[in-house]
Amino acid sequence: MNANPVSRTNASLILVAIASILHFGVAESFIDAAIPEAIIAVVLGAAAIAVMRRGAGSWGLALAATLFALAGVIIGLSVIIGGPVSRPIDLAYHATILVALVGTVVLLLRSR
Repeated sequence: MNANPVSRTNASLILVAIASILHFGVAESFIDAAIPEAIIAVVLGAAAIAVMRRGAGSWGLALAATLFALAGVIIGLSVIIGGPVSRPIDLAYHATILVALVGTVVLLLRSR
């Protein structure tokens, strides 16, 4: 059973965002973001599994999970930009994830 290229791309882009686990102190000192980032990672992981299994409703789940993650990234960016300490690496990380998630939303909407 071969997944079509759009489904494979969607699953790959969703999995990229699971890297948010880094907030658990591995490469990040802003521990307050660890729990929200972990929740986003779990939601995206579940959506990625649904897309790869091509189950009923996987498209909607993938879109909802990606929009949820996008909202979280936007909130994270607002905290970084409005915060008292400049964190250029964190800003670059969130900007990269933002681009990946927007790209995923576009691909999801085009595949429908």
